Amino acid sequence: MTTEIKHPLSLRGLYRYHDVIGLLSAAGPGFSGPVSVVTGPDGNLWVANRANPNQPEAVRITRCTKDGDFIDHFGEWGEEPGQFIWVTSIAFSSQGELFLADENNHRITVFGPDNRFIRSFGGHGNSPGKFDRPSGLAFSSSGDLYVVDTLNHRVQVLTPHGEFKSQWGSFGDDEGQLNMPWGIALDLAGDIYVTDWRNDRVQKFNAFGEFSMAFGSSGDGEGQFNRPNGVAIDPEGDIYVCDWMNDRVQIFDRSGGFKDMLVGHSGMSKWGRTFLDANPDIERKLALASQNIAIKERFYRPISVHVDSEGKVFVADCYRHRIQIYQKLNST
Repeated sequence: MTTEIKHPLSLRGLYRYHDVIGLLSAAGPGFSGPVSVVTGPDGNLWVANRANPNQPEAVRITRCTKDGDFIDHFGEWGEEPGQFIWVTSIAFSSQGELFLADENNHRITVFGPDNRFIRSFGGHGNSPGKFDRPSGLAFSSSGDLYVVDTLNHRVQVLTPHGEFKSQWGSFGDDEGQLNMPWGIALDLAGDIYVTDWRNDRVQKFNAFGEFSMAFGSSGDGEGQFNRPNGVAIDPEGDIYVCDWMNDRVQIFDRSGGFKDMLVGHSGMSKWGRTFLDANPDIERKLALASQNIAIKERFYRPISVHVDSEGKVFVADCYRHRIQIYQKLNST
């Protein structure tokens, strides 16, 4: 747990800050540019690290408990089978296989329960089954894989083995059109939500890819976006959207009405506390810079949001290399 005692509430008091996991590190307990966070079949957190081009060894998948205990990590930078370069999203199938979108290699890579490489599919292009910088991944209850094909401005539906089934979307800003879409999530009814990045909106489609509704516009007010990316739906139907350039996560009801906002309230993580205990000179230097602590509590480019079955909200705070955690409170 964090060393902080206070547990602030969200803007409208529907969520309480709970904890933080993280530390900038290229290996071991730590993250380097976390871009996707999910709960795995083992009940632990799996976090994809994008890192940066000058630190390829930091590109990896990290696994830890929801209480912040490091378990392990795996992955290798590169273009060979089983390697990856620019991770954008991870998702688990109902069979326990881990699917990873790699926008640099324009492919989906699949790993087994033992983190062993199984297969990959895709390749660069705009024909069915090909990708131009794939990003968001999601599975339907029937096992179909939805892939956001960002620079082809579409969503593709594939089998878990990469066999093409259908697609929808085209470039533009009309209803049902997309401009560099990024995130995707499905609700319990099978409806599909896509963050339309350059159009600063979220679009909802039915299971056949038919347009249902859209909400959001450009700006920094409530319900407005500046490059939305990660999206998640909780069991009650509330919609969580990472508002990338506005450094916040907004929450909406199922009709797209604004409900609440998370801005980040991070304290010191368990990993950070362990590091400082071993390096007291660094802690003294940080104390001298404490005037910036309020700023550093906040999100800095949140990119992925995940809600578990207990109402815990996990936000990948990408540029601060951590996962901030909130608890959804009982509401009427």
